[in-house]
Amino acid sequence: MKQLNEVAIGEHVTITQLNITNPKLEKRLLSLGCKIGCEVCIKQKGLFGGPCTFETKGQYISIRNCDACAILVEMP
Repeated sequence: MKQLNEVAIGEHVTITQLNITNPKLEKRLLSLGCKIGCEVCIKQKGLFGGPCTFETKGQYISIRNCDACAILVEMP
């Protein structure tokens, strides 16, 4: 398993664990359909540990790099 921030741009992966400690962020991600078993594709990464943008179910979501570290993924 990898962390979401370790995935290459354009790569498709499936979420296996959400270890988000911020309850507001976790609620936001779940309400956008980002949950365990969901397939995501990395679209953009910021320089020097900047935000990570990924696509899931036709939506683009940007989160901080440290929050992307808390999402574990694997290849489908």
